[in-house]
Amino acid sequence: MTSFITQLRRAGLTALVSVLTLAAGAAQAESILEQSGALEPMRDEYSFTAEAGETLTIELESPDFDTILSLLDPSGAELEVNDDYNGTLNSTIVITIPESGEYTAVAGSFSGQGGTYDLVIRTATDYERVYDRATDFMVSEDYGQAIEAYTAAISLDDANPNAYLGRADAYWGQAYLSQGEDFDGPNSLSDAARSAIVSDYEAAAAIFEAE
Repeated sequence: MTSFITQLRRAGLTALVSVLTLAAGAAQAESILEQSGALEPMRDEYSFTAEAGETLTIELESPDFDTILSLLDPSGAELEVNDDYNGTLNSTIVITIPESGEYTAVAGSFSGQGGTYDLVIRTATDYERVYDRATDFMVSEDYGQAIEAYTAAISLDDANPNAYLGRADAYWGQAYLSQGEDFDGPNSLSDAARSAIVSDYEAAAAIFEAE
């Protein structure tokens, strides 16, 4: 390198010599920091202490973005996650704590978009416990158990429209599951199922109108 630069100087190429000299020095410089990583979507973490056996409701609501809520156990592993709940873009987790310790609620944005939000962690009501069990039955397509659970939820709080709408969906699911490819929409419903669905829709509509 030195003899080559000397030849360039003799040829009058001083500017090129300066560039090559700086490049050689930069190649030999030590890095101040080298680190690999991955950028996470927008998220905030909130730690809290919980006792084994207690059932909690964790709610994350925002008027500005599609929320996603997760719960980390004392070891930092994800215990449960929820994106949309009750047909909304808000998130809710109802959970019975498996072991005493420090848990972490993670409030996140599904799209990475920012905005305001409210996070609430509290003891679950009897209605929330039963209603959440009904939604679990819906996910597993156990519609008969879902209907029973929604009915129990309505007996605890008959002013919540979501339980009526959920039970109506369970009646639909039960009819579809029992008939399979032969299911032909409302025409395939029994008179009892059709009456129950209409009744639940009317009850939910009345509650919405009264609000």
